[in-house]
Amino acid sequence: MNQKLVILAFTLGGASLGIFLGFYIGKESGFWEGFESGFLEGEGHYGSDAGKVNANAIPNGDGEKGDGKEHSRTDSTKGETTSRLTPKDKGEPNRSKPKVDPPADLVQAMNSPDLINRWGAFLDAVRTLDENNVEQVVAAFETLPSGYERNMEMRLLMQAWAEFDPKAALSYAQALENSESRLAITEAMTAWGKNSPDAALAWINENLEETEANRQGYLPGVISGIASHDLDRANELLLSLEDRNARWQASNLLAQRYLEKGIEEAMTWASSLPNDDPNFRNGLLGQVGAAVAKRDPESCSKWVKSLEPGEGCNRVVSALVAQWSRKSPPDAAKWAGSLEDSATRVHGMTQVVNYWAFKDPAATAKWLNDYPRTEETDPVLQTFVNRVTSREPQTAADWANAIMDNNRRDASVRQVLRNWSRLNVTAAEAWRVANAPHLPVAGGEVKGFPQP
Repeated sequence: MNQKLVILAFTLGGASLGIFLGFYIGKESGFWEGFESGFLEGEGHYGSDAGKVNANAIPNGDGEKGDGKEHSRTDSTKGETTSRLTPKDKGEPNRSKPKVDPPADLVQAMNSPDLINRWGAFLDAVRTLDENNVEQVVAAFETLPSGYERNMEMRLLMQAWAEFDPKAALSYAQALENSESRLAITEAMTAWGKNSPDAALAWINENLEETEANRQGYLPGVISGIASHDLDRANELLLSLEDRNARWQASNLLAQRYLEKGIEEAMTWASSLPNDDPNFRNGLLGQVGAAVAKRDPESCSKWVKSLEPGEGCNRVVSALVAQWSRKSPPDAAKWAGSLEDSATRVHGMTQVVNYWAFKDPAATAKWLNDYPRTEETDPVLQTFVNRVTSREPQTAADWANAIMDNNRRDASVRQVLRNWSRLNVTAAEAWRVANAPHLPVAGGEVKGFPQP
């Protein structure tokens, strides 16, 4: 009975996590509209209508130049500066007690083991967040243990706060521990970049060194926010980044934006990436390929045939085969074997064998038998040998011996015999004598079978 309750708890927890993350990932980074339209409808319990988004309240980027360390905020509606809401010292594990007490019912809900209650209560709070209640909500957030377990609440808080006072949100984010600071900064800049991209970029140029802007999530966040309504401009900014870490972070965020728009747009964008940084381009092709393959394998298979052969194309092939092989290995094998480019074809077949031979080595062997055998297919056979050696050493030895290239064949057979001899040296040696007498004794160090 206890075991069933534990399983049920994990199941409900996982389902809850999926529901909320689905909402979060499926919408643009500033995703309040989705909740406004149908989820958790009604008035919030910790604020007023003043918390509604007001585009006119966004700062214009002309604020004072700062060093990123001061713990003040500029009220975007009144122009007043106060010294509240920021943890005492960056990196200090135990932050100072908030100046206001958090709402007791919100804290109680946030301590609930039920993720729906916990996140639902916090969503109610941040949906009505404004300058009048932000201290209370931040105080409630501060009751959660720092670390990745409160990442969802961090995202919600930073996005909602930056909607009406991005500078204050950034000041708070900058003072968090390093493990959380970058995430918080990225989320705040995403919201600011969505609502007022010119102001956000101007603030970065006036207040940050280039390295910090790249490495701490400022520019990637702005690019993600801009991409919610202007993909072309976001892509232009992405390609202007020289810092590899920033480029990769921003590209991950931008890829999600293109995928939200549609798989055709995502494939076209990934295909058009310049090849000045092959590692970057190949990685993005693989990332987009994995997403497209999961949503529409047929479209992904057509996309592969339009790509230039090479590592980037192979990444997409690998993603498609991984997805396709879970459902129908024979269909994946048929498609891989039909690819026109020989190198791409071999790569695809190798990936199919890697998955299929683990599930059904007999069916995989039958497919390989029906395929013309040349030196081109040697890597495919070698993959099959590697997959079945531990379970069926004799089958592995037979297939290793079918490899066309002499050197590759002998090396593969020797490896199989070496492993086989640990399980059954007599059988391994008998096979060697019958099929590969020119090779050294399998497990020559074993007593009774001296080297010739």
